[in-house]
Amino acid sequence: MKTLGIHQSGITSSAALVLGDELVAAASEERFAREKYKRGFPQLAAEYCLKMGGIDWKDLDCIAVGWNPAINLSVKYQGKFSDRSRFPGDWFYSVANRVLNNMEATGLGPTFQEFQLGNKRLKICFVNHHDAHAALAFLMSLFDSASIFTADHYGEHATTTWKTASSKGIETIKELYFPDSIGAIYAAITEYLGYRPHKDEWKIMGLSAYGNYKRYSDRFDKLVRKMPEGEFKLNLSYFNHFSFETKGLYSRKLVDLLGPSRKPDEEITDRHCDIAASIQHITEEIMFHCLDFLYEKTDADNLCLSGGCIMNSVFNGKVLSRLPFKRVYIPFAPDDNGNSIGAALYANWLMLKEKFHLNCTEGPFLGPSWSDKYVEGVLKGYQLTYRKIEDPATTAARLVFGDKIIGWFQGRMEFGARALGNRSILADPRNKDMKDRINRVVKYREAFRPFAPAVLAEKVKDYFLVPDGFHEVPFMEQVYQIKDDKREIIPAVVHKDGSGRLQTVSREANPMFYDLINVFDKLTGVPVVLNTSFNRKGEPIVCSPEDALRTFATCGLDALIINSFLLEKN
Repeated sequence: MKTLGIHQSGITSSAALVLGDELVAAASEERFAREKYKRGFPQLAAEYCLKMGGIDWKDLDCIAVGWNPAINLSVKYQGKFSDRSRFPGDWFYSVANRVLNNMEATGLGPTFQEFQLGNKRLKICFVNHHDAHAALAFLMSLFDSASIFTADHYGEHATTTWKTASSKGIETIKELYFPDSIGAIYAAITEYLGYRPHKDEWKIMGLSAYGNYKRYSDRFDKLVRKMPEGEFKLNLSYFNHFSFETKGLYSRKLVDLLGPSRKPDEEITDRHCDIAASIQHITEEIMFHCLDFLYEKTDADNLCLSGGCIMNSVFNGKVLSRLPFKRVYIPFAPDDNGNSIGAALYANWLMLKEKFHLNCTEGPFLGPSWSDKYVEGVLKGYQLTYRKIEDPATTAARLVFGDKIIGWFQGRMEFGARALGNRSILADPRNKDMKDRINRVVKYREAFRPFAPAVLAEKVKDYFLVPDGFHEVPFMEQVYQIKDDKREIIPAVVHKDGSGRLQTVSREANPMFYDLINVFDKLTGVPVVLNTSFNRKGEPIVCSPEDALRTFATCGLDALIINSFLLEKN
């Protein structure tokens, strides 16, 4: 089975290729198009994936899409699309809309569309949005069985799902439908605080560490309430997210409740920090309420989490300590971007059944890489001064030890929103001024924005307070408290509340990045480096050597290591 996974709904698009049970490649369209949050069909990403698989479009057996329009069509008949056709292709939709409008959508599984193109059959599998989320988490976890919880703004019409999974498949226990959505309320407060909804929620999460949720807790209790069996209900009088014809996600009543909203260029005050802390707190409480029901229903040891709300690493870091689950797995791209992978895995798992045993030796490193020969050709073409180095990891560690901020470009590009050691900016976490310095002269962004500590996996417990059942956090997806006596040692990666967004690094997962941190540990006695994404504010993470050079030249990086080549600024 040669299956190309596609995600093209929402704010960004991506593609993934699964051959049989092997995840061969995956990438976001934004990395190639150089437009952050690039939308639409992921043409460039798809072409990259096919090239990595050594196949062409005509060789594909299936295209899997992480959205099932059959659910939308059967929920609401839309005559303006079905009674008039604008071009011949409309027949693909108008007939389906008429037919599905007479059918029941509840419990609808994946929908298939099949085309006979000459002697070739091409099947398109439209996977339910939350099934794609669930498949990504469960199949990548390698658990034999698990409970699954997914939550996001909305998908088709579900916003929250409770599921179980085993080798026999994924079974939905229950769903909660739009407009009751924890993702929607977080997006509304993001907009209220002057940031872009669906794009800047993680800024609000970072800002929450500076606030006190208790100041507004009684007011936020009016926005959403817990319901029986893990459900919750929004007070819609405070929101507009359910009205797609109305500008903005919140109503005047929310402004009356919380006070004037913040303008995008307005100074951040204590009030804004307290409101950020409040939405973070109530989001956590609602999702723990959902997960309490899931455990009560399944009594499972293993938990998989997915969906856009699971990008909330502060919440993720509290799951094991707050709930009875013994193990938790969160994929490297739980947001919609990962649904190209989830849809492709789901489709092949569905068709291959017991023959499907996921093979993904590359982990999240599913993007393109470039040879030394290519890189040196680019450097010579730009007439840049560089030198070849024998040991990039040791050279990088020494530069970081020398208080340099470096761009680090190695191997295959990571998939997802976070740089995990192949397209990273690295610096010394011991320098208390380093966070402000990087935000000011490299990233050109808000001073409160934090950076992640990348830690040798075997030394995590020396620096972090982690719960029973903790294994590793290789995808920077969970926040934990840093030990009191270590906070002064690595101040550049300590959040305002004493926590850090942890990334554990093992030699097995990323040998060169591990060696870099290991050398830094030998030089300093500190097995931690500051790691952030290799990009400037408003730009995608770098993909190609050309992208890396352009970013290096236009920001305050001191040095750049691409493969085996070092460039330094005077």
